[in-house]
Amino acid sequence: MVKYSCKRCGKEFSQKSHYDSHNRRKTPCENNADKIKELVDKAVEEKLKELNNKKFIIENQEVIVNTDTVEPDENQIKEIKYIDLFCGLGAFHTAFNRNNIIQNKVKYSCVLASDINEGVRNIYEENYGIKPEGDINKINIDTMPNFDILCAGFPCQPFSIAGNQKGFQDKTRGNLFYKILEIIDKKQPSTLMLENVKNLHTIHKGETFKIIKTELETRGYNVSYKVIDSRYYNSPQSRHRIYIICNKNKNYTFREMNKPMVPVSTIIDNSITDFFDYSTRYNLEECTGNSMMKYKLINKETGKGGRQGERVYDISKCGPTICASSGGPGAKTGLYFIDGKIRTLTINETLKMFGFDDSYQYKSLATKNKMLFYLGNSIVVNVVEELIKDL
Repeated sequence: MVKYSCKRCGKEFSQKSHYDSHNRRKTPCENNADKIKELVDKAVEEKLKELNNKKFIIENQEVIVNTDTVEPDENQIKEIKYIDLFCGLGAFHTAFNRNNIIQNKVKYSCVLASDINEGVRNIYEENYGIKPEGDINKINIDTMPNFDILCAGFPCQPFSIAGNQKGFQDKTRGNLFYKILEIIDKKQPSTLMLENVKNLHTIHKGETFKIIKTELETRGYNVSYKVIDSRYYNSPQSRHRIYIICNKNKNYTFREMNKPMVPVSTIIDNSITDFFDYSTRYNLEECTGNSMMKYKLINKETGKGGRQGERVYDISKCGPTICASSGGPGAKTGLYFIDGKIRTLTINETLKMFGFDDSYQYKSLATKNKMLFYLGNSIVVNVVEELIKDL
């Protein structure tokens, strides 16, 4: 059907006779075309005002955008958000906080933390002001805030030499890695920071690690990993752990670190007088060579000794790996030879073995044994602090 349109007001007619009558009317129709142009011009002008730092040229009723680049604000702080899964005592959180001080143009913000242990959650809240979620399997991923970095020191017991080494066959803890993958699939973070025992790399002839690496690579991540001894990262503890850092945009490069050895003596509180009287049950047997051990306890009745909780360490050297599951007289921390006497480490001293400082709070905790257990499963802050610098 032919349509007849008035050029002044834009009104349309289906019959030519009506169109002709409209044009012959004594009172001319209103010129809406000018009004429309006026409204368009006004809208364009308002839009131009919204777009800062852009130049526009209006020519022949066309808008030509001169896309001169805007110089970035050198003082602008970039916020990078992360989540802290299996957060423990918050080694990742402490490391990011320290980098906030060092890198004054970047602010790292924790938007979610999670740990199944209620005692750990209370201590985390006490120190960071964030109440972690509980069981990761019960977290609704759809309601998770968006984030840039996923941090996870996922449970090491299924892969640890000190554990049963069931790997992914551990139905309770071994499969939590797949929960991490589920979160990755839905939230698509650009960076992953994962930590576990060094044995993760070799368990089941490397097949477990091969699965982990393949799963991450198929999701578009460049996977970098390294077994790191914390003693080379300004820590008084020798703790070997594998760190896996994945990025969708680049390959992460681990810097070579070989800082001078930090002796245990640097974290010893000389005001402590709670020493262990070994003489009624044990004899001291001297250890020779370049070992961390100075002595080992030998049971007077059995003639046996020198197990993990019966080793006495030299505070002039780097200390051993703090283990959550160790027992004996030196349970959890080991024994240390201090001014001719022997004792275990205090909570504060053990915190410093992991890179935490005197500001760390644990008032919500009931017993020393529990705190040392939590520390035995912790990550060394010093290591993570250095790794973050190269993200």
